[in-house]
Amino acid sequence: MGSPGRVGAFGVLALLFGLAFALPAMAEDLIVARAAFDDPTREMTIADVVGREFTPIPGATLFRKGVGGSAHWLRLRVRAPAEGGSVVLYILPAYLSDVRLFEAGPGDPNSWRTRATGSDHPFAERDRRRAALGFVVTPSEPEATYFLRLETNSHAQLNVKALRPGEAESRDAARDLAMVFFATAMAALLVWALQGYLLDRQRIFGLFALHQAVYLLFGAAATGHLAQVAFALFRISVTPAAFALLYFGIALTPLLFCRDLFAPYRPARWPMRALAALPFAIPVEIALLLLGRTDLAVALNALVVRLSWPLFVVVAFSLGRELSPRRRTLQAFFIVIAGVNAIFWLSNQGLLSASKENLEGMKLLVADGFLIGGLFAAMLHARGRQARQEAQNATVEMLVMREKLALERDLKERMEAQARTDYLTGVFNRRHFVELAVRELERAQRYRRPFALLMIDIDHFKTLNDTLGHATGDAALRALARVIGNTLRGVDIFGRLGGEEFAAVLIETGETEAVDIARRICRAVSETEIATASGNPVRLTVSIGVAHSHDRAIDFDGALNEADQAMYAAKQAGRNRVEINRGPRPA
Repeated sequence: MGSPGRVGAFGVLALLFGLAFALPAMAEDLIVARAAFDDPTREMTIADVVGREFTPIPGATLFRKGVGGSAHWLRLRVRAPAEGGSVVLYILPAYLSDVRLFEAGPGDPNSWRTRATGSDHPFAERDRRRAALGFVVTPSEPEATYFLRLETNSHAQLNVKALRPGEAESRDAARDLAMVFFATAMAALLVWALQGYLLDRQRIFGLFALHQAVYLLFGAAATGHLAQVAFALFRISVTPAAFALLYFGIALTPLLFCRDLFAPYRPARWPMRALAALPFAIPVEIALLLLGRTDLAVALNALVVRLSWPLFVVVAFSLGRELSPRRRTLQAFFIVIAGVNAIFWLSNQGLLSASKENLEGMKLLVADGFLIGGLFAAMLHARGRQARQEAQNATVEMLVMREKLALERDLKERMEAQARTDYLTGVFNRRHFVELAVRELERAQRYRRPFALLMIDIDHFKTLNDTLGHATGDAALRALARVIGNTLRGVDIFGRLGGEEFAAVLIETGETEAVDIARRICRAVSETEIATASGNPVRLTVSIGVAHSHDRAIDFDGALNEADQAMYAAKQAGRNRVEINRGPRPA
């Protein structure tokens, strides 16, 4: 997402779109004079206005009026083509609500034939089923007079030319090609935004996708192509209410997007509050639309649009935190967008000289859409790149933290193991062995279960150390600890008490079985050969004392003392044997 290849592809697409705009649009306009008349009452008929004085529109093809309650009449004198035949009255913009043509009846200049076009009328009833509005007329030699009555809920403006049919078709083809490139580019940005949202789940990508979808539909509706496609595919018409809602959408979606864009930069409170307040105009506009005051709703929405872009500039200059894209970049972006929108608006109002050449609504729309969409995409790409970088950094930090925690846990476990393990033999040390043994004795007494304790001492260990050295003694301790541990069961508790003394607690073991286990230990130890430095292995024996609870109350020290006494008795009896301290029996 956001790769140089895709950015380059968008640039090529924009270039092609610019070339489409540059297609030759020069065509002979057969209108020789234009004049306008306003009807504030909206009740005057053609008979009422024919004799009225019209105001000439010199040197221009574009009639402009703001949103208002008047009906507007245009009187056109159209020259018949030298070759004869029909003429197309080519009318823009395509979103006008109601445009009516009045032409004198044949043979009677006081009778008038009427035709109508515009978004208030079904697409199927148009003279020309194309995106642009228009009428096909056949002017008489040398010229004929026609009247157009314009009544619309949007800004009242009308651009009309009288063209030969072939020239009208060429202009339609150029507009269709421009719309294809516009829709392709806007749809590409829409798909890019949706991909970004599905990938990162960032709301700002979703808002940009919503902006692109609304602007794409609005663009298609404003140029008349949505009505053409809707009729061709579904045999339905695009109503003025639907167009008005799309117009509201192109005011709302930049507000939502920019509010999310600005928020991480910690802008000043008051412009952000103003930015948050503007979307509340949309429900008012919808209410006005439902009440039939579409003109007021459109005027309010136009005001919201005009306030939005300067406010974006103010917010951009109030940002208090540096992020990507940088604050200066955002400021430059919004200054450019606000400036271009101001130029378009001034041109649309006829306040710039360029408007005399008719800065066509299609070009305004598309240029504005490309500019806003492209700059928004660039900012979003920078934001997404930063978010992914932050996510990568967070992932690295998380992995480092996880590794650190794993090392700390491993160190803790090793320290805990060292705290309870005898460093030489690897069995439990005295402290941990006693803790476990006491716990087991308490359990056995609580549930009246058997408890057996073995005291194990290596015979003649001091002599081994003195004659063969401590290294051999350490090897002997490790070997015998391993042998004894392997002889005991997995549930039994085994530890080194110190020096050559070991002890074992036999879980759930009666006296007889405990003696059998002790004897197996003696036998296993006596059969074990221990390597020495001289190469001659030696064998050792152990003496074992057994103490048993016999279902009596006894503490661990008492049990350990009994096992110790039994162990010394085994040594006195000749070593390498097992003795049991039967102790006092319960009555």
